[in-house]
Amino acid sequence: MLKLIGCVLIIFASSGMGYLKGMELKKHLVEVEKMRQMFLMLRSEIRHIKSPLPEAFRHIGKRMGGVYESWLLDLSEQLIRKSGVTFMELWSNSIEKHWKGGNLKEGDMEKLKAAGENMGYLDEEMQVGTIDLYVEQLEQEIQRLQNEFAVEKKLYHCLGVMGGIFLAVVLI
Repeated sequence: MLKLIGCVLIIFASSGMGYLKGMELKKHLVEVEKMRQMFLMLRSEIRHIKSPLPEAFRHIGKRMGGVYESWLLDLSEQLIRKSGVTFMELWSNSIEKHWKGGNLKEGDMEKLKAAGENMGYLDEEMQVGTIDLYVEQLEQEIQRLQNEFAVEKKLYHCLGVMGGIFLAVVLI
């Protein structure tokens, strides 16, 4: 009887692990979609409202909330202070500070850093072009993640259940 209860608990635990891994994929997808939304808002602030970057970051940060709020407001304050550091350094440092350990993967953070390389010193048209390029990359990434998510979610769920059943059989 105890073996049966133990086997059931093992199957539930491993199924839960598979489910959590699937949820991790979903969180990553949602984060990339929010990043796309943030850059679309930035493009609109620059193109239509003609906001300078510090002001645009402040407006967007207040509207988005969460880690975006702390990241963009901090970046805005640093840009206003003009501490003699280049925009690229401020951009990279703020990404490291606010996104380390978040739902973005290391490759996403590197792409995000690269997106800021050309934003700080270019004219409005070039900034919008840089943002458009990054938004296009994000859209491709979202499409890829959506395709993978459907398959990998099922895979992780099945692996969790099957792994639990396998372990239960081995232990019996």
